Amino acid sequence: MKKVYIILILVVVTVVHVLVIRQCQHRRAEGALEEYQPPSNIAIEERLNKQVSALKLQSVTETVQQLDKMGYYEYPGAFIGAGAAFVSYEGNIVEASLYERDKIELEKVLSNRAVRKSLQDVSQLPKDQASKLVATELDNALSKYLGLYNDFFETRSLDFTQRPLADDKPVFLGFRNKVFALILIAGSLELTDIHGKIKEIDTIAKNQKSEVRRIEEEHIRVNYTLDALLHNNLILASGLYGTTPRKGEAELKPFADRFAEHKLVDFSAPGTEYDVMVMHGVQVSTPDKEHISIRYFDQMTYEDLDELRRILGSL
Repeated sequence: MKKVYIILILVVVTVVHVLVIRQCQHRRAEGALEEYQPPSNIAIEERLNKQVSALKLQSVTETVQQLDKMGYYEYPGAFIGAGAAFVSYEGNIVEASLYERDKIELEKVLSNRAVRKSLQDVSQLPKDQASKLVATELDNALSKYLGLYNDFFETRSLDFTQRPLADDKPVFLGFRNKVFALILIAGSLELTDIHGKIKEIDTIAKNQKSEVRRIEEEHIRVNYTLDALLHNNLILASGLYGTTPRKGEAELKPFADRFAEHKLVDFSAPGTEYDVMVMHGVQVSTPDKEHISIRYFDQMTYEDLDELRRILGSL
């Protein structure tokens, strides 16, 4: 019996000892967290400064031409929500996932400092000159995108290369992002001369969706739908509505208030709305920086887009 008591006493003492140690460790950890100050990430700051300095030296044409460089889209980049794809039992992507994807792609374009500089610079050009520049670069980016897309589609490849190669050669997603960026710029600046070109791209996007639906392999169909197509409700609608010369028509009035103006921090700011998400503790303050205005749709369902297409004669 004495042995049992001794064992129980030892167990109790051991448990109390462990609890006391853990409590002390927890208090020390809390104290360390309160005193901890995240270090300034010098590498990130230097990268931002280098990017901004390079952009400042470029002409408007040079900046627009380089909108296919993935480095500008990957960093700082933008991530809203998990960005996960939810697939039904039939292998279809649920609408909520596609909407989330559309938002992420739109935000990624807006986070790009080169896009902000392009928007700012192109807005200072005469409308005819701005339209010519955007149209030329849109043709160039679309041609290269489609060439790579067709190769991927024929081989059912999922290698949608994102990162630049050693020689900084532009890649598939860079051309896709450039097309998206130029559509948004054209829509925001109301470059009506290239409305027909935006409608052509919209037709290509619709055809791509139909083609991909016929792919039997579920994982390939899902990846193409999420990562490869030119179809993005928010971006296509912004381009179609922004460039149409028919905005005053009664049928289009329901879209007018939704084509809202948004403010973006100037490209040269040490920190933008998106940089703070990746600065890891670097304190950024840009109250003295100018803002760039851009107009686009931040809400657009498939039904809304199809209605806009019907009105504009795109269905």
